Amino acid sequence: WQKKRPLEEGSGMTKLREIITEKVSDEEFAEKTKFYFPRFMNKEHLYYYEVYLDVVGEIPGPKVDEVPCPFCGAGIRKGGKHCKICGGVME
Repeated sequence: WQKKRPLEEGSGMTKLREIITEKVSDEEFAEKTKFYFPRFMNKEHLYYYEVYLDVVGEIPGPKVDEVPCPFCGAGIRKGGKHCKICGGVME
């Protein structure tokens, strides 16, 4: 067995994060942050959001028994602490 370590170690995620961060300019990030509803944590978050829009489509709104995620607007079960769409964690 290997010791438990962050997913980023050895998986290439650190390098991928660097590539994505370089791909999105500061100006583009600032402009799109104003345009889109979701509150983006960083450039990587914006990049993956745009991939989601392209592949899946618009983020689904909450169903009758759900509340909206404060980060992306998707539905979260009442009392839930994690958004399955954007990964947002509620306090």
